[in-house]
Amino acid sequence: MDLLLKDKVALITGASRGLGAASAATLAAEGTNLILSARDKDALTAQSKKLVAEHGVRVVTAPADLTQVAISDSVVKAGIDAFGRIDILVNSAGASQGGLFWEVPDQVWQDSMELKVMGTIRMMRAVIPHMLENKSGRIVNIVGNTGVQPSPRLLPGSAANAALLAVTRGLGEELAPHNVIVNALNPGPTRTERWTNLMAKQAESSGRTVPEVESDYTDQIPMDRLAEPEEIGRLAAFLSSERAANMTGACLTADGGWTKGIG
Repeated sequence: MDLLLKDKVALITGASRGLGAASAATLAAEGTNLILSARDKDALTAQSKKLVAEHGVRVVTAPADLTQVAISDSVVKAGIDAFGRIDILVNSAGASQGGLFWEVPDQVWQDSMELKVMGTIRMMRAVIPHMLENKSGRIVNIVGNTGVQPSPRLLPGSAANAALLAVTRGLGEELAPHNVIVNALNPGPTRTERWTNLMAKQAESSGRTVPEVESDYTDQIPMDRLAEPEEIGRLAAFLSSERAANMTGACLTADGGWTKGIG
């Protein structure tokens, strides 16, 4: 399916690896020009060169630490200066440590909220005025299914995800009359670098093997497997397009059937 994204301009946070990188690759394959942002400047540069070589799109990099209060405005300005507009925002920055609830220190909770929640909020706050001026825009918040199905060993991330789902729902209603669309994408466990590191830490702390720890999660998934980043990237691209019609303030879940509920 042609997503009608050729020559659109997308800003992607967390774009150097994982789901952000997978989303960037899918959008580039659709002919979308990109503004890539993440903390790791070298990884962004490598990602940019790869996408330009493979897809012939224009790519601008904007290295940034989204925990810094004013940095989102600088990232958006870089995109506007380069392309004159931003049609799409994909928020994919932020990861949370897990562990036993009574062993997780305050800093882990604070870091989770500061980067994933406030980083996403600040980026949306910076880009929405430009979308309102253009009377068009699509925002995709890559959140995570633990926001609706909390995992006891991943509670800092679960709390951050639940907050972002609430913000997405409210903003969807606020912006719909202006043709600015906001939706969330809720992946389940996905085989990213972050997931691999998380499993290694949980294995070390519990004295178990990584496959044993991972099976605690996959055993709950009816499809009995992790998602691949490319699968989630394709869904992010779909939500970035007008093919995802008559949807706003919604949440698309892709977790292999893990989430139990109707709503």
